[in-house]
Order: sequence, then structure tokens, then C-alpha cells
Amino acid sequence: MKKQVKEETEVQLTLIDSYIFSLYSCLFFSYSYTNMKTQFVGAFLAVWANIALTQAFYGPRDDVTELTPHNFGPAILDTDQLVAVEFYAPWCGHCQKLAPEWKKVATNLKGLVNIGAIDCDVETNKGICAMYEIKGFPTIKVFSPELRKNKRTGELTKVPTDYQGPRDAKSMVDFFLSSQPSNVQFVKWNEKDVKSKKSITWDNFLQTKNETLPKALLFTNKPTTTPLYKALSVDFKDRMLVGEVKQSERNIISEYGVETFPTLLIVSPEHGVVKFEGKLNRENLKAFMEKYALPNDKKNTPPPAPKKASEEPKKKAKKVIALETNDILENSCLKFTGNTVCVIAITGDEDKQDTLDTLNALKDKVSPKQSLDFEYGWIHADQSRHIINTLQLSEDYPSIFILHPSKHLFRNYIGSWSEGNLVTWLNQIGSGRVQAWSYNGALELSEKPAISNDEELVLEEEDIQESPKEPIRDEL
Repeated sequence: MKKQVKEETEVQLTLIDSYIFSLYSCLFFSYSYTNMKTQFVGAFLAVWANIALTQAFYGPRDDVTELTPHNFGPAILDTDQLVAVEFYAPWCGHCQKLAPEWKKVATNLKGLVNIGAIDCDVETNKGICAMYEIKGFPTIKVFSPELRKNKRTGELTKVPTDYQGPRDAKSMVDFFLSSQPSNVQFVKWNEKDVKSKKSITWDNFLQTKNETLPKALLFTNKPTTTPLYKALSVDFKDRMLVGEVKQSERNIISEYGVETFPTLLIVSPEHGVVKFEGKLNRENLKAFMEKYALPNDKKNTPPPAPKKASEEPKKKAKKVIALETNDILENSCLKFTGNTVCVIAITGDEDKQDTLDTLNALKDKVSPKQSLDFEYGWIHADQSRHIINTLQLSEDYPSIFILHPSKHLFRNYIGSWSEGNLVTWLNQIGSGRVQAWSYNGALELSEKPAISNDEELVLEEEDIQESPKEPIRDEL
């Protein structure tokens, strides 16, 4: 009997041990599976986030203009507004912190200051980033509307300045607004109160191109001109004279019967005095002013004064173009038709300034009395390998050659590198006394040597401050 009980007890213990082992195994497998699943999901999300990060910081829904070689030039040059551009790389931690602040800046300043960004990690964008000597990320450059002489090229262009202030939205917005251009004139009743270039008497304001040019008059009790009115004055440059009347100018206020501030009036040669009625925001104001402004086309450009028979028409000043990308090379030379000939120099860094000085001298001294129209440009030696091989040019720098793209002709200069000799050579090209040679194949720039991660271009800048709630700027 005892033996039977003992055997039954051992069987029960064995079953209990087996159950406990099975339960432990299930729990262990469940834990391992859950842990593996968590790790997998975490790794997947990390990879996905990294992929998303490298795609683009700014999308179509953002107010930041994503810049490329196709739209960079027009975005900078074809506007009279201030332009601020962020040069960034997606892997840069400080750029990642700046992105939401930059979006706030663009939203706040929409219509007031143009905000753009260019990804320097994109291969096709690297030429632009190198041109502006970007050595750290993010770098913010501010382009004012004034044309200034580029010290390196001698060209009249928009020369940017670096933004060195805090990286929160409010600080950047305040800085850009402080640099905002303005064509607003302060209208005074008394001539003795006209004490600056921006001030004008009421009589002179009304008499400016009185028969053709519409005028806008803002009556305001604010001590300073608002960013919105400054932006509107730039938008309607040469199409409408924009003036501001302070609350203290009681005589002018009385003349127009103004009782509330702000009040916007249009003084039109065709429609007389028209008062704006509605909400004072950018969209409404711009539509209202557009209705009375001169059309934005060349039809209103006054005809040129009659020339005497012996008077030669003045030619538009030529520029020396930096042919730094294939798009620029295509649009500034290879697409030319007819009798347009490109005069192109190849130069390294050491001789670049002397070469540019020579090109600028040539464009002013080569005789215009010939059948060919010369355009001038230069290529950096680092990007010239493909062109040198195609045209079989000398590898001695600096060198110069002409290109007649519509006829697939070229001719390189051989001789003493002097301004006088080059002028003579180009005049002989223009008169047909020096013949050009044909070439085969497409012409394109070679890629510049890659910049390693150890060089200055990939350095990141200081930490970015946290920004407060974004300000609102859509007011008059």
C-alpha cells in the first residue's frame, strides 16, 4: 500500500514539474517574442525616421522655398524684397533644430520677406554652396535688394551678409524686418519739415508724374511704418507712389477729411480719390492697390527720346558670368543662337582675380562694330577637364577660348596673355579674319573634387535657442 502511494506521489510531482516547465517556457517565449518585436519596431522606426529626415526638411505645405540651381538665381535676383536663405544639410543636428523655427519665420514673413533654403548635401546644389563659401551648417545669408559690385568678379550683383544672431523665430523675424527695404515716403505739409531723403512735401508728392502715376496715402497714428506697408511699397515700385501721413499732419488730414486711423486712400489720375473699405490685411490691400496701379508690364515704359542721326544706341552693359553649373553653362552660352559667341576663360584660384579683371576689360574694349555678339564667362579649372578633353585645349591656366554654340565652332587663343593682344584677337574673330574650328560632342562641366567630412564644410554651428510663440505680422 505504501509503495502504491509513493508511486502515485512521484507521478503527480513529475506532472507538476512538467507543467511548471511548460509554463516557464511559454512565459520565456512570450517575453522573448515581445522583446524582439519591440526591438524590431524601434529599429524600423529609427530607420524610417532617418530616411524621412534625409528626404527634405521643407515641403509644399511650408512657406519656405526649397532652392535648386533651377530657381536659385530668379529667387534672389528677380525680386526687390529682402531674401534670407538657409544653407543646410539633413544630417546636421543644428539644422534639424532650426527647421521648425525657420518654418515659423517663413509663415510670419510671408509676403514681407522671402525665405528660402538649399540642401547642400544634394549633389546638384553643391556648386551653389561652394560659390557662397559655406563652411558650416546651418548658415543663413541675407540678400538685400541693392546691387553691389562683387569684389571677386567685378559684377553688379546682390552680395549677401551672414546672419549672426540668435536662431529662435522671434529674433530672426525682428532682424529681417529691421533690414526690410522700403519705398514709403513721409508726406509733410511744411517744407521745413522735410529733413531726409524719405520725406516729401504734399505738393511735390501729388505733382510727381501727376498725369500718369497713381498715389497711395496711408494715414496712420503709428510711430513707425509697418512691415506690411513697406512690403507693399516694394511690390508696387515704379507702378504707384506710396506715401505715409502721420497723425500730426493735421492740414493734410483735414484736406482729405480723414477721421479714423489707419485709413488708406488712392489718388488716381483716372478715378480721383478712392478710399479703401475692408479688413486691412495684405491680401485685401494688395488687391485694392493692384486695381489702381500701373500695369506690371513694359507697355507703360515711356518711349525713348528721339535720337539724332549720328547717335548710336547704347548697349546694355554686359556681365562676366561664373559658369559654375551645367545649368548656368547651358543658359548662359550653349543655348545661344544666331551670331552670339561666348568668350570663356579657364582659371584656377591663384589667377582668378587677374583673369576676371581681363575679361571685364575685354567686354568694354572689344569693338561692337562687327557681326558677332560676344558674351563673357569663366570656368574654374577644377571643373574644366571634360571641356579641355573635348576641345583639346591646353592645360596651362589661365587660358581663353571662344565658342560659337549654334554652329559648333570654337577657337582657343594662342599667344602672349595681354589685354592688348586679346582685344586684337577678338576683333579679328569678329571681323572673320581668324577662322574658328569645328568640334564634336556635348560640352559639360566636370564635377568638383568631393569635400570630405573632415573639412570645414561639414562643421556645425552653435546651439539654437528655443523660440517663443510666433509673432503676427499681417497688419497695416
